[in-house]
Amino acid sequence: MTAWRELNFPNGLSKDAALVIEDGRADVILDPLRWRMLEILGAGKSVAEISRALDVTDARVLYHLQKLEQTGVVVLEESARPGDRRCLPAAGAIRVREHLESDDQQEKVIQEETIQEDAIPSDVAFQFNQAFREAAEGVYGPNYQASVNHNRARLSEEQAAEFSRRLLALIEAYFPPGMGDRRGTKYGFYGVLTPIDLHPIEDAEEIDDTEDTAGT
Repeated sequence: MTAWRELNFPNGLSKDAALVIEDGRADVILDPLRWRMLEILGAGKSVAEISRALDVTDARVLYHLQKLEQTGVVVLEESARPGDRRCLPAAGAIRVREHLESDDQQEKVIQEETIQEDAIPSDVAFQFNQAFREAAEGVYGPNYQASVNHNRARLSEEQAAEFSRRLLALIEAYFPPGMGDRRGTKYGFYGVLTPIDLHPIEDAEEIDDTEDTAGT
């Protein structure tokens, strides 16, 4: 299945022309963060203006704008200061052909996203998913650290509380303002500790039996 996404720009460099993208460039352009940049671009904005509007560092903005420039949908003007470089739409409109999953696959994705947003705020999920895409493209270089863990264990209430205390101590040691290294890569951490199952009924019955025996 396919669909079209379209944006119109006032005063594009070729304001009467429309760029139609149907090849592999579509995947580059439809990166969620890049598409947001195009949505707010208007008649043109500087790197710093886009950075402030999207709350994204100017270096990250410039990286994505350079990717967009390679597709031909925008033009980046030169400037002595990277933050002052202006990005202009290359045409009055762009139309991008998007390849979609089947109806069944789309429904499954929607259900999974709904579940995800219930557990994780949508803006947090967007930030982490975007970071994974950027890491795959090599934005952060070869030496960055990344950790994605999904662990399960049966814990007592006391053990779960102790885990939370230790984790909080690590967060307080590394993440408060002034505790990190301003020259380093900005890292994000989002943790969810939640019950995912009750103890087996058989185990509960064995515990009850043991307690009854001990009491007689």
